[in-house]
Amino acid sequence: MAIITIGGHVGAGKTTLASRLAKELGYEELYMGGLFRQIAAERGMTIEEFYADLKNDPKLEQSVDERQAKLMREKDNLVVQGRVAWFFAKGSLSTVFNIFLAVDPIIGAERTAHRPENTGRAVAEVKRANADRTRVEVERYRNLYGIDNVLDAGHYDYVLDTSHLTEDEALAKIIEKIKERIEADV
Repeated sequence: MAIITIGGHVGAGKTTLASRLAKELGYEELYMGGLFRQIAAERGMTIEEFYADLKNDPKLEQSVDERQAKLMREKDNLVVQGRVAWFFAKGSLSTVFNIFLAVDPIIGAERTAHRPENTGRAVAEVKRANADRTRVEVERYRNLYGIDNVLDAGHYDYVLDTSHLTEDEALAKIIEKIKERIEADV
């Protein structure tokens, strides 16, 4: 019985690995980025525009974050993918294992260039957009929650660089670390 959070760099494979990990473990998956993408699409905005706009509407983000925190307090056997999931998991009574996925910025841009919202954009442009989005997010979480750097790997129990790993290799490494952690907590 645990809550596993996955955070990290843009294009590191967080969404894919969270989904595959939840399926592998038989856990429920909670994907905060998907909710943000849905809201952005409903507003006719790119994800970058939506994240920038959140600066003007912190109550919207805080309400979504509070739902995330509440779920982690009330449930277990969750895989939660989101930049601040580790922060909100602190209120859980379950064992929490926080995973940070790192990626080289160019490789991350090459991966995210295939997303629908990046159709027709060059990798260099996507890389700049990813870097801008990251800066905005770091600043936003500093202002919202007083987190100095949401992407500081020190917030996590396990850091994995996915730059040169296949999805299967990354998943295997994560499962191995989770098993080690769960056995250590028993």
